[in-house]
Amino acid sequence: MPEIQVLWEGRLDLSQIAWGDSSLPEFRLNSKHDVKINKFWIEHLDTHPNDYDGTLLYLYDFIIDQNSNLVLNTGTVKFSTIIYMSNFNFKINKGIGMLGVQCLIFDSNNNYLLVGRRSHHQSYYPGALTIPGGMLESNDLNNPPKISLMREILEEVKLNFNNHVNLIAILSGWNGISVTFLLSTVINDFLDPSKNLDGDQEEWDDGLNWITIKELLHMNNDSPIMLDGLQYFKTKIEL
Repeated sequence: MPEIQVLWEGRLDLSQIAWGDSSLPEFRLNSKHDVKINKFWIEHLDTHPNDYDGTLLYLYDFIIDQNSNLVLNTGTVKFSTIIYMSNFNFKINKGIGMLGVQCLIFDSNNNYLLVGRRSHHQSYYPGALTIPGGMLESNDLNNPPKISLMREILEEVKLNFNNHVNLIAILSGWNGISVTFLLSTVINDFLDPSKNLDGDQEEWDDGLNWITIKELLHMNNDSPIMLDGLQYFKTKIEL
């Protein structure tokens, strides 16, 4: 599996992240691919009729400003373009990539981590083991990043988080077309690790479940495939 590129790592409160230039252009492949993408998307909907060609956020670059805020300069990209690129192993040719978020969610003692296996009906990395997350959309620009980055997490995980959610890494994914903002937080709720959390059946094969850090350490990165955030965290605890 290709190596994950770490673009930034540290510990940053989400309130220190700001939107910058959001007037950058839509990411598009060369126009010679337009007809191919349209044809591909029509065929794609035959097997994934619930997918929609949403307008996603695309991160062109980021800077740390004089106030130590992380400023994100964004354009957009169509979901059909991302799926087309993923299926035919295209890499990006400008900017950083589609903006996604994943969140490491620990129990209060940092013994357990919440993970799930993506539904085999998903069009994007079906069956992969991952932590809760998703892709940011163009309308996420209407809210501060602190809210937008947590939107997908809060939709998927009905738990009582404490107030400390931090950005701990920005990863250029091994898929070559996305960038992952990796968050970390803990829960205040009492944890029964034997009970799975119900999840959207379109998203997860068997909901979300708690695993120990030791269990994660003994997992092979390729079986099942681990998405970026989980794979990065595993390398950190192996050190």
